[in-house]
Amino acid sequence: MADKIRPWLKRINGAITGGRTYNLSESEAQELFHLFLDGAGTDAQLAVFLSVMRSKGTTAEELVGAARAARSRIVFPQLPENCVVVATSRLGKRTAPPLGLAAAAAAAAAGVPVLLQASTRLRWGGLTPGDLWQEMCGPLTGDAHHVESMFDSGPLACWNPTIYDDGWQRLQRIEDETLLRGIPDVVTELLVPCGSRSMSAAVPGPVLGIAANAQESLQHRHALIVQGFDGSIDPSTLETTRGMRIVDGVKAPLRIHPGDVALFESDEPHFLSDNHLKEAASVTHQVLLGVASPALSSTLLSAGLMISLAKPNDSVATCVALAGESIRSGAAQRLLESFRN
Repeated sequence: MADKIRPWLKRINGAITGGRTYNLSESEAQELFHLFLDGAGTDAQLAVFLSVMRSKGTTAEELVGAARAARSRIVFPQLPENCVVVATSRLGKRTAPPLGLAAAAAAAAAGVPVLLQASTRLRWGGLTPGDLWQEMCGPLTGDAHHVESMFDSGPLACWNPTIYDDGWQRLQRIEDETLLRGIPDVVTELLVPCGSRSMSAAVPGPVLGIAANAQESLQHRHALIVQGFDGSIDPSTLETTRGMRIVDGVKAPLRIHPGDVALFESDEPHFLSDNHLKEAASVTHQVLLGVASPALSSTLLSAGLMISLAKPNDSVATCVALAGESIRSGAAQRLLESFRN
């Protein structure tokens, strides 16, 4: 099996050896990723591949090819109409509580079905919405039928589509061991049902355009890529949050400032204790109770963006107001509490 990977490494190794950088075509990336997911190659070869991709930078074509290979192994659930898929990564947040779960509950309680796609953190990463789901709601599932049963009971569901895939477990183990968060984790944000309304995060920098091009190539006519605080989907409570939106197949820049929707804070959310998981669960609870804080403001902005994906003709301010009402009425809190019960 190692012999199948060796020619590929020779082809792309220029990014490390100082030779010509070779970018894979979409079909080449799909073929190579298929091999890795099927167990081909040694752990060392896979580590070299991750290093090369991290060194040279991943192109949109490489992301799309890898995503197509991974999608072919997944049985996706049937989703409600206008469902928003919030696809998060294992990178997590190091300095502040992740607010994606609270925002998803607020958007869902406002009438927009939300599938939160989440996993537990990298061993060396920050806290993720998947960690919070397990703490507050129960085990993560990778079963499409289980997801469908969640939607039969209400407008919110959560899953990890790679959790039962041995090929993915191997890729993620190598990411953990090498301290290289790379193409496997980025691709997980693209593993959503074809044509769904997708929201994901991008770190600051030129990767925003690459992520938008990948979403476009995967035929998502409605998508949001948010360069949120700490590399998450959580908008800043002080600065303008940038991103990209795709509405009816047309790309446009996203710019959202909390002051634009009458939210004014003097600080960003941040951890106050060393027990990040316990604190994040408490913050999520306080947010859904409507306790004023920077975390509540960030949650309202994020939930408003989720709602705007399903209601692109409504302003973000209108969507933020809908999220606020779902929290004030207690509907968002009751929805999340229903999973614990």
